[in-house]
Amino acid sequence: MQTNNSDLIKKSISLIVARYRDGKSLREFAGELSEKTPVPISHTTIKNWEDQVFVPEYYPILAVAMHNDDWRRQFALDILAVLKPERYKPDAIAGK
Repeated sequence: MQTNNSDLIKKSISLIVARYRDGKSLREFAGELSEKTPVPISHTTIKNWEDQVFVPEYYPILAVAMHNDDWRRQFALDILAVLKPERYKPDAIAGK
């Protein structure tokens, strides 16, 4: 079975979400992720990312990066590195 680029992107994002969620409930993680963003990200959206149903939209993730200076910013930058690798580089120690 051949894997396309879209499947690889979904898989990478799913792994990033799982790593940062690290045992937190979907609601807790979504709430923390959305604390400082103009538009909240729902727990259902997080579940869909983790279950590889779809990928995050660029601008809401960019907003997370721009409005935070802690793990949320690094999470967003890791996601952006998958969505737009030509613009963002992953952090080798992300999530630590």
